[in-house]
Amino acid sequence: MSSNQYSEDIAHIRSMMERSSRFISLSGWAGILPGIFALTGLALAFWLIQISKTSGLYDNGVDNKSPLAFQLVLTAFVVLALSVFSSWYTCMRKAKAEHQSTWSPAIQNMLIYFSIPLIAGAVVVGWVYIKEDWGLMAPVILSFYGLALIQASHFTLKSVYWLGLIEISLALLAGIPGWGIPILAIGFGFVHIIYGILQFAPNSPKGDLI
Repeated sequence: MSSNQYSEDIAHIRSMMERSSRFISLSGWAGILPGIFALTGLALAFWLIQISKTSGLYDNGVDNKSPLAFQLVLTAFVVLALSVFSSWYTCMRKAKAEHQSTWSPAIQNMLIYFSIPLIAGAVVVGWVYIKEDWGLMAPVILSFYGLALIQASHFTLKSVYWLGLIEISLALLAGIPGWGIPILAIGFGFVHIIYGILQFAPNSPKGDLI
């Protein structure tokens, strides 16, 4: 057997092992669509805040029981629901097209490791909401989301790890007064869209090569 055949066999075995231990059917649309939803939601949130400022209803600050707070929370939940559904649907559709299992141990582990930091982050966000410390909202959300991506990267493409680091890095800037919404737009909007577009590149890196 020639060295080329040995190399091909090793590459095939490695590919099989990677597919069994990782979910590698991440769709580019799983990044692009949530990015679009995030930018739309943040634009709506900015518009609602601007209206509240011009109306003078919240000149003394916004409390967690105000209509504005409720509108912003509702907007966030709608964006989250659309993002989760679109990511799940596009990834499952790609997995089926590639004849991969849509409920493998790799997917289960990825969801578990991804969910734990998100649940912890949701608890912290809840306390931030109760305490009405709005300046911490953006950095907390980005930090825990970045941690969730890093955790999930052990069971999917390694590029997700670097995406998580970018989100955490942006969290350092999100705490600057007045920077919260713009940094959220960058982290959840533009970064996701760029990442999704890169996934469509013909020579986009896969698995351990990243």
